[in-house]
Amino acid sequence: MRTDPNAHTLLELAAATLRRDVLPHLPPEGRYAALMVSNALAMAERELRGLDDSGRAMLLALVPLCGADADPSLTGEELATRVDALQHRLCIEIATGAFDGDGQDLLMDALEAIVRARLSIANPRAVPAS
Repeated sequence: MRTDPNAHTLLELAAATLRRDVLPHLPPEGRYAALMVSNALAMAERELRGLDDSGRAMLLALVPLCGADADPSLTGEELATRVDALQHRLCIEIATGAFDGDGQDLLMDALEAIVRARLSIANPRAVPAS
């Protein structure tokens, strides 16, 4: 199995090369598309790098709402699958009114934690200081 360069490094190199070597030579009408590609590469690299941390943060936010246990050993696809399942369950519970009375504060805290975890990948500069 090839391990060097890994996916993180390849995405980082591709984005840097695009910004440094390609973007300065593009006509103005091509810059916007190139910047979008550069941002997408950077987002993908951050997602790969921070996926488990983000997933764990979302899992910890969902556990109190869904009555599930957090398994700190989950990583990668297993973690993503668990978070997806709990988010689906939470959506169903919200739709049925499970948080209409008591529990709204807990729900809002959890949703804020989930948004922060997602923003840490999609747009880290937009994450407000806690």
